Amino acid sequence: MKPARESQLSVPALGAVFLLLVAGAIGYLVLSFAVWLSAQIHGDSLALAAARVQSDLLSLTMAQLTGMGLALWMGLRWFGGNAPLLEGLSLFAIRRRTAALCLLAGVCLQFPLTELSNLLHHYVFGAESMERQLAVQRMLEAPSMGRGVLVVSCVVALIPAIEELFFRGFVLFGMRERYGSGAALVGSACLFGISHLDPVAAVYATVAGIALGMLALRTRSIWPGIAVHAAVNAMPVLLPERLFPLRGFNVPAVVPLHLPLGLVLVSLALGVLLLVWAAQLESGETE
Repeated sequence: MKPARESQLSVPALGAVFLLLVAGAIGYLVLSFAVWLSAQIHGDSLALAAARVQSDLLSLTMAQLTGMGLALWMGLRWFGGNAPLLEGLSLFAIRRRTAALCLLAGVCLQFPLTELSNLLHHYVFGAESMERQLAVQRMLEAPSMGRGVLVVSCVVALIPAIEELFFRGFVLFGMRERYGSGAALVGSACLFGISHLDPVAAVYATVAGIALGMLALRTRSIWPGIAVHAAVNAMPVLLPERLFPLRGFNVPAVVPLHLPLGLVLVSLALGVLLLVWAAQLESGETE
């Protein structure tokens, strides 16, 4: 029997909001410096340099890592007490079978989450511009081995890890100590959604944040959420249009397209079952 997993953080809601703003401000400063540096190197205007940096995956990832990393460091110093780093952020080890189930669940859940985005574009916020769709598609392309390593490192490894550390490891478990699991779950998911800025991405991320938060609370570790998050992010990289065109998933279009209903329902049901299985498997190890 494993020892109980308990975080020693205690994070007030205003503290979490403030640190998210700090993370955003630091990220903005990093991107601003990257724009200035790019303009100096290439001899371009700031407008051209800004367009270049905003489409550069490495620059965007480094800005997010720096912002959230420094905000997380500040938060641990202010609200973490004397807790060891691994315990403070609920980085408790999980079984390999749990990780495998969560990876499979993430693969499945990408499709219903994508369809949620399609529905929001269709009925609420309007179609996303072709320019934006093509820009995202180009950013995730991996025509060479080096580019593939970069995309996987940023999209599948670094971004899911820092977001789960901040929003689940720090905000969710830290707020739970003050306000209880329900309020912490909703609060951390909403902050996760807000951090994505775009309205459709905000709704999409809030729903995902609820699922990831429930999984973290059930397993008392953020590793399962990191696995799910990584797998969700990996799907657009592993299934680009040039390899497997799928309308509603990776085919840019002027009007919102939709995934087959059967695919959405089956993948949603399978993803939920895998998460329930993983949560039961892991929680049984800690009780």
